[in-house]
Amino acid sequence: MSSVLFLQGPLGPFFACLARHLSRQGAVTHKINFNGGDSFYAWADHRVDYTGRAEDWPTFLRTYLEQQGIDAVVVYGDCRLYHRRAREVCDDLGIAFGVFEEGYLRPDFVTLEWGGVNALSGTDWSRAAIDSYRSEGCRPTLRVGQTFWQRARFAGLYYLMARLARSRFPHYRHHRPRSWKKEGACWLTSFYRKGLYRLTEGRILKRLLKDHPRRFFLFPLQTADDFQIRLHADLLSIEHSIDLVISSFAANAAPEEVLVIKHHPMDRGFCHYGELIGILATQRGVSGRVIYCHDLHLPTLLDHAKGVVTVNSTVGISALLHKVPTKVLGRALYDIPGLTHQGDLAGFWSEPTAVDSALFRRFRTYLYERTQLDGCFYKRIGPTVEASCDRLAQNLKLSTQVAVAPAPQTAQA
Repeated sequence: MSSVLFLQGPLGPFFACLARHLSRQGAVTHKINFNGGDSFYAWADHRVDYTGRAEDWPTFLRTYLEQQGIDAVVVYGDCRLYHRRAREVCDDLGIAFGVFEEGYLRPDFVTLEWGGVNALSGTDWSRAAIDSYRSEGCRPTLRVGQTFWQRARFAGLYYLMARLARSRFPHYRHHRPRSWKKEGACWLTSFYRKGLYRLTEGRILKRLLKDHPRRFFLFPLQTADDFQIRLHADLLSIEHSIDLVISSFAANAAPEEVLVIKHHPMDRGFCHYGELIGILATQRGVSGRVIYCHDLHLPTLLDHAKGVVTVNSTVGISALLHKVPTKVLGRALYDIPGLTHQGDLAGFWSEPTAVDSALFRRFRTYLYERTQLDGCFYKRIGPTVEASCDRLAQNLKLSTQVAVAPAPQTAQA
């Protein structure tokens, strides 16, 4: 019988449902909560509140893992402070470390890897591994659609409960540098802007496709607090990346070409770069050639783009799917010779490297079958829970008999 410990999961009930499913299959499930939001959504056979200081967390976790005989630790995202320390402890003790993340393929997929994701991925992404892989013939089976409203509702409840239970977790350090009031205000702003941009940005896309087909480059931004920027790129911030790209575009792109900078949809209420982009474009002499947008249809943009510049966003994979030359500025698992432009950014504007479509088909099959699960964390999660359980079971000793889950227990650290 295996014992599985869950730490922080995606906003909402996904980890609770997965813990129930694993428990019914014979695993003993554990959950450690770090704030009231975690506790509100938690379910496991054994639940513990960690109320200590962040610097004491590794010692507490090591003791818990050894005393409870934990076989695997499961988290959402491997770069949060508590999860980074957990990964180090698990590596030291030889305990499996499973990491969920948003899908490398978008939409309708989630990521599950052992050891880490993105730049910390434990999967072999070498050309030799991709070329030698033999497909299992898996095909996607589930379409989920938009999840904005589900995410917003889960986020609202999470931060409300975290606020109400703040006295129980006085030392908690959140991975996002915003108060619950600020977080709530930003989500309200997101609602407003989502409706506003739907009404106002349609004409931008029409004009772009009419006046600049195949003569524009797309630069999709990532969220301001994305760990991909903070830990997996040699850039200081989103603002730094914008300055770098606009400056290079101004110095090296042909005069008739345009740069389209697209805001991240999940960041629309949290920040706005319009003023910065306007100032930089004017200073670099390209004010009429830089377009800032928010909710333009991404597949349509990719169908008509000359190239894509990204730090390390999974939009890069979408660009490769659309056979759009792509330049990666950070560290990304798909930054492979034959797929992405391996030269410098200055040369990309005039001579972007074409995508090897045959290699990309092999890469996508390899990526899908090795790391992706059909579905979503926020909507119609049942099939994703089942698929996740099956994937986890490959590394855990789970019973095939459905068992009745023990009554949950709670404790405090």
